[in-house]
Amino acid sequence: MKYEHKKMQDKIEAGLYLVATPIGNLEDITLRALRILNCVDKIYCEDTRVTKKLLNYYQIEKKLYRYNDYSNKDDREIILQDILNGLSVAILSDAGTPLISDPGYKLVRALRDRDINITSIPGPSALTSSAVLSGLPTDKIYFIGFLPNTMSKRKIELEKVKILNTTVVIFESSKKLSKTLDEIKNIYGNIHITIVRELTKIFEEVISAKIEEMIKISSENKIRGEIVVLFNTSQFDCIVDNVVVEAEIRKLINDLPLKQITNIIHTKHNLPKKKIYDLCLKLKKQ
Repeated sequence: MKYEHKKMQDKIEAGLYLVATPIGNLEDITLRALRILNCVDKIYCEDTRVTKKLLNYYQIEKKLYRYNDYSNKDDREIILQDILNGLSVAILSDAGTPLISDPGYKLVRALRDRDINITSIPGPSALTSSAVLSGLPTDKIYFIGFLPNTMSKRKIELEKVKILNTTVVIFESSKKLSKTLDEIKNIYGNIHITIVRELTKIFEEVISAKIEEMIKISSENKIRGEIVVLFNTSQFDCIVDNVVVEAEIRKLINDLPLKQITNIIHTKHNLPKKKIYDLCLKLKKQ
């Protein structure tokens, strides 16, 4: 059932309004968000075609302006002047909460430097929704967002969270999923992993399995849609300093090259090669 909003437009304070929008199901929007969208003087969004569908669904007639990754300092200056002239301006991402893996922080920073009123209208977020669905610990969460495009930078991002003992959340496309799973396995071994896809939509699905099984699932039946990958680094850290593994390395370290030892331990215990090799170097120096 569509929301029947008041046609009367209330006057709201000049400033910037960061409005969270549905991540799939159009009913996932707050009454406050609808009121703000109906009342603001201007609405800026990533893709006018996407936002137009939302406004049409709730019978909100507004002209839309584009603000996205390609917007520059001149675009931010226009919004700044609009607000200084007494206008209320809303910023929307295509889906979810603005500025969470979406453009906008430079605009907020520029307005914050001028002490301009900025209001967050909270609502849907793929980050929080996937975390609570995953069954992984949520007391500590590290949000990577979308991984970099280059392999070296992707590896750096995945490597640096090893010591954090946290649940890692990654946004990924179906096209790059297989590559990402392979990279996680190379660094963390055959850890438990969760994939959440198509949040709030008809085909919403949560898949939990060891990463080797997940790679097999992905190759046999391509996982499509908007994807969130989650895993917890504690399952990696708890086995890295295993006394048994250290003892096995000590037995081999004077007789075999470190690379060969690394491969032997990796095959036997399914531990990440990088961590094994680092441990070999540490023991070699002792």
